[in-house]
Amino acid sequence: MTARNWILSVVLIVLVACEVSQPDMQYSIRSCAPIPSPRASAVCFVIENDAYIFGGRDSNSVYLNDLWRYNIANDTWTLIGTTPLKSRVNATACVYNGIAYIGLGFNGNYSNSSGYLSDWWSYDPTTNTWQQLSDFPANTTAKAISMVGDGELYVGYGFCWTYERDMYRYDIASDTWSFIDVHLDRKAFTFPMRSFGGVGTTCQNRYFAGTGFRAYSLNWWGEFLPEGEWIKCKDVPGRKRTIAACTATNDYVYVIGGMHFGGVNTDGKVLSDIQQYNPKNNTWRHVGNLPCGGIMNHIAFSTGNRFFVGLGENEDIEVCGNLYCIDEK
Repeated sequence: MTARNWILSVVLIVLVACEVSQPDMQYSIRSCAPIPSPRASAVCFVIENDAYIFGGRDSNSVYLNDLWRYNIANDTWTLIGTTPLKSRVNATACVYNGIAYIGLGFNGNYSNSSGYLSDWWSYDPTTNTWQQLSDFPANTTAKAISMVGDGELYVGYGFCWTYERDMYRYDIASDTWSFIDVHLDRKAFTFPMRSFGGVGTTCQNRYFAGTGFRAYSLNWWGEFLPEGEWIKCKDVPGRKRTIAACTATNDYVYVIGGMHFGGVNTDGKVLSDIQQYNPKNNTWRHVGNLPCGGIMNHIAFSTGNRFFVGLGENEDIEVCGNLYCIDEK
């Protein structure tokens, strides 16, 4: 297998595509109502007491552009309907002041850069209205990470046939993008790592990101500073992983599941573990495993001291609709 074909096979798992473990939760976990339209590689965001799930692909590998609302208090799903966005997988979304900012992702030919989407939108759930904003200034848009600041969003680490560590700042008030010159820590092996398929989130007004893939799965973890500096944090424990899910409660960051891939001569392993990161003291703790076994290309979202995990696909690449709620003790 050529290097190009091997990389393509891994990208196909991420774009198109369980370690089975018995429950061992230090937190309480319960099953929620499954989404009526199961999907993988979707994106989610939370506004007030509702979570929204956009896009992804179904069990027939059909790319989707619909929007679903999950009412957290009532454990119910409502189809909002189709959106003006093109169908896609691996989009990016974040929320500021009750407005969602969403876009990017992939829909097209894997070897053609036109399949990597750069459009950027805002969504107001109170009026169910969409507005197209300034395009993202690059085509490295498949499974980019996003983190929310005070009036600014930080987006980067997307993919378009290259592994990147580029970061961009989006200023909400002026609807403008700017490139952030990332400063490398060469003593830490040019940290942060160029990679694809990682995760990122905001916790306690700080920005964290890591994991992903570059020839094999990664477990790096770092804190991003808006001026372009990265602080190296303790690596994510357990098996190295890509296409995991990540979310943050009031106090902690969670990295959940994903796929461990050790290299071209190894098999992938789909993970079920839930790893908790404490930003206050830079420590990790394994708090249990998902009762469904391993999942990848899934979603995670949170509200207060509660977080949710689900959808995605299992080790047989079967698209899942399950959703689980986990309450911190």
